[in-house]
Amino acid sequence: MQNTQVPSHETLMIRFQNRLDSDAFEQIVSFYISTALAVAKRILLDDTLAEDAVQESFLRVIRKRDQYIPGSPFSCWFYAIVRNVCVDMLRKRIREREVLENIGTNIEMSKPKTEFSEIPRLLDVLANHERDVLVMRIVHGLGFRDVAAALGISEEAAKKRAQRALKR
Repeated sequence: MQNTQVPSHETLMIRFQNRLDSDAFEQIVSFYISTALAVAKRILLDDTLAEDAVQESFLRVIRKRDQYIPGSPFSCWFYAIVRNVCVDMLRKRIREREVLENIGTNIEMSKPKTEFSEIPRLLDVLANHERDVLVMRIVHGLGFRDVAAALGISEEAAKKRAQRALKR
């Protein structure tokens, strides 16, 4: 008779940690994905963000596998990662809101020159490559390095495009 005992999550993580055993990682994912998704939904209150958070959590498990301490409960380590990813996402959402509010405040202060309803028209005046840089940088809160990577240009080119677009 064969021993069909399922290895513990800790054993699976050690196998993944030491040998990058993809089967061990798949077993971990299949066991934790639904619970992690429920936890993330409860924290973020957004299904799409929760899915992104869980995906990022598993990526962090891969990247930080050397930080797992053998013998400690895997579930505690993993759910700490999920919570941290969710908190990071909430902080990012707050920063994005603050940026948009600041933009709105600045626009409101110069209301005689610019009405909110004029913003789409003003953006339409810009060339696509300039508009894309501003939207990624200001609305989505990306750094110039990320904007440059997304557009396939240098970081300096992204900064210059943003500067020119803001002048216009």
